[in-house]
Amino acid sequence: MFARVLFPTDFSAYADAVLACLPDLKPAGLGEVILLSVIRSSDVPMPETVNRDSLEYWRWSLEEKLNIARMALEGKGLRAFTRVEYGNPAEQIVRVAEDERVALIVLGAQGATAAQELLIGCTAYEVIRRATVPVLLQKFEIVRELGHVKCRQVCESLFRRVLHPTDFSDCADAAFQVVKRLKAAGTQEVIVLHVQDDRVMKLRPPEQLAEFDRHDTERLQALCKKLSMFGLQAQPVLRHGIPFKEALKVADEMDVSLIALGSHGYSAVREMLAGSTLENVARLSRQAVVVVRSQRS
Repeated sequence: MFARVLFPTDFSAYADAVLACLPDLKPAGLGEVILLSVIRSSDVPMPETVNRDSLEYWRWSLEEKLNIARMALEGKGLRAFTRVEYGNPAEQIVRVAEDERVALIVLGAQGATAAQELLIGCTAYEVIRRATVPVLLQKFEIVRELGHVKCRQVCESLFRRVLHPTDFSDCADAAFQVVKRLKAAGTQEVIVLHVQDDRVMKLRPPEQLAEFDRHDTERLQALCKKLSMFGLQAQPVLRHGIPFKEALKVADEMDVSLIALGSHGYSAVREMLAGSTLENVARLSRQAVVVVRSQRS
């Protein structure tokens, strides 16, 4: 399913934690990893002139680090290849993903505690918006010991129980097409969630709201029936509230290991910046998130 993945790294503690988790994707078919490091143009401006030597030093240094990571992955039974590129990180990540024909981009992010929101950099957001292949945001618990930052892995059994929030759109269906193929990756159960948005429904009469609930429950059950045809156990869940808050609540209550969401892609930038379900779930969830772009966007 995800036989070939792209892993961009800046060699931070978060990136190292992602690297250690990559072998856990083997049940999902992982066999090859493209290790990518991007030299930012702000770090080495105008490399074609006065800074050519500086650029070559950066490239050599990154290639050495990538080779160490490559050997670590090969020691875990994976094939690994390395690339060093120059330019805007998000643009280069998306370009290399297309060039290498990968099935998945894997990025690292800091997981949230009860009093701490998730940290996702601008590069990750841009990759999510632009990528034409699924993007997996791994999450980690941050441990600070003696002034050093360490990432505690939370990636074991990544596909065990999957939450799929849906609004029944083409966008959501893109993620559903990925979810229904996850049994081979070890998925035991899928929670299919739809949230009636109270901000929209509050002015509806009770009888109309009840009809919406009945109709959407039937649609949830139909999706669960499709999943059962792929050998997956599935449970429909209908909630009322603010969609991203209910999605996060269900993810915690039902102990899910992965949240699978659809994305409209780059055309939805303004919606995401305004606080969409996708952005908030990606930012606030304690669980890993896989974002799948709709090809119709």
